[in-house]
Amino acid sequence: MMLYRRTSGFTLVETLVVIGIISLISAISLTSLASLSRNEALSANTSALAARLRDARARTLASVGGMQYGVYIATTSITFFTGSSYDPSTSTNDVFALSRYVNASSSIQSVVFERVTGNSSASGTIEMFLLSDSAKKKTLTVQTSGLVNVQ
Repeated sequence: MMLYRRTSGFTLVETLVVIGIISLISAISLTSLASLSRNEALSANTSALAARLRDARARTLASVGGMQYGVYIATTSITFFTGSSYDPSTSTNDVFALSRYVNASSSIQSVVFERVTGNSSASGTIEMFLLSDSAKKKTLTVQTSGLVNVQ
């Protein structure tokens, strides 16, 4: 009679089940991480736009260089500029490219702040939204007084 000795270890089926479970958990984690990354990009880009608007107003009120400052809002970028109007060929323009996940939509194209008062040349709303889900958005409101609110 032949005796069979059982060796310790894992069977092929057990190994495949573990690999399947790990793959499933990884897929769920990566999907959640991608969503979190996009939401963070939306928040960061909204904060960057608000900061640029507030900086333009502060520099104008402080009469830095005796100039006015403004912000130009495009669909995929924000441009901080010097002067009473936006000129895309000016070398001093500071362009901030939005994340590839985020776009901007605005009722105003550019905002220039007045010296002494800080009032804005335009007022309205700017919506920052995710390309993958336009329902996920943040709204900035520029008031005629030059104040910026994020909602």
